[in-house]
Amino acid sequence: MRTIASIANLNYSYISKTANLKNIHPLSLKSKENIYDFEAAKDIITEFYKNRTVSTKKVQCFYNFKGGTGKTSLCFQVSYLLAICGYRVLVVDSDPQAHLSTLFGFDSMDKFYTLYDAIVGNLSVRDVIREVHSNLHIIPSNLSFTKIMMPLDQMAKREEVVKNTLSEVEDDYDFIIFDTNPTISTLNRNIVYYSDVINIVCETQPLSINGLKILFEDLEHFFKIMRSEMPSIFIIPNKYEDRASSSAESMSALRMFYKEHLMPDFAVRRSEDLNSASKQGLPLFSFARRNSNALEDIIQLTHEIIESSTKKIDSEKGRKVANG
Repeated sequence: MRTIASIANLNYSYISKTANLKNIHPLSLKSKENIYDFEAAKDIITEFYKNRTVSTKKVQCFYNFKGGTGKTSLCFQVSYLLAICGYRVLVVDSDPQAHLSTLFGFDSMDKFYTLYDAIVGNLSVRDVIREVHSNLHIIPSNLSFTKIMMPLDQMAKREEVVKNTLSEVEDDYDFIIFDTNPTISTLNRNIVYYSDVINIVCETQPLSINGLKILFEDLEHFFKIMRSEMPSIFIIPNKYEDRASSSAESMSALRMFYKEHLMPDFAVRRSEDLNSASKQGLPLFSFARRNSNALEDIIQLTHEIIESSTKKIDSEKGRKVANG
């Protein structure tokens, strides 16, 4: 219950009262700490987020052409938190390594449909979507997705193929979130062109900071060629270490050159909890202690994404959206 209160950014007693009013009960009445399953927690928190806001920046990607920055881990955790806040979330794994799909419990060696089948195989995109929870769905990936590049390069208006493919289900979701592979490719061009927000995950190390200059130049050149306005860019500093001078120097450089793309005084701290979550394929809120740095950072990051990507609606309209 206290973790739910942290996610909802409200005090414990108010959350407890809401649960009682909704007649939502914990898994065990014998436990000192009330523990709720995903659906119950979602029903409690939805009251404070989904029923009061509507998405204005629906399509988002976690992006960086440098590997190892932590894109997949953050994408997984944020997607889960958005879903537990009541938002309808579609996650798209666009990396043939399929690490995100693995986190969600898919075996990359199994045969299942991927985005390739919706783009090249003439399947409806609805046929390739799999349910994780009632409001959390995924288009998984596996090694067969490596075949996407050649046919994609040969298609007309090739930078708009992913957008056209997903348009069929856009109205079904509040957020469509892509986990990208670490390359500059036609596929990633599709994804950034389709996105309302590009979340650039940047490791707080000098080489990652240096790579941002090239990344920004590439994005600016691409959108100039496309004669399109560049979407919002949000830089997420990751793997920050308080006692490491390289992390402090990297944060200083980020504030100097990219201040307008940062959340003030924020970085995701390096934490063993995030590593444990990835190993177990679990969202942090399901096992981390309330004083976990990782959980605190992911909650703060998700709040920022909600704040910058939604707008408030009046209560009467909110009820209509929730019921409709």
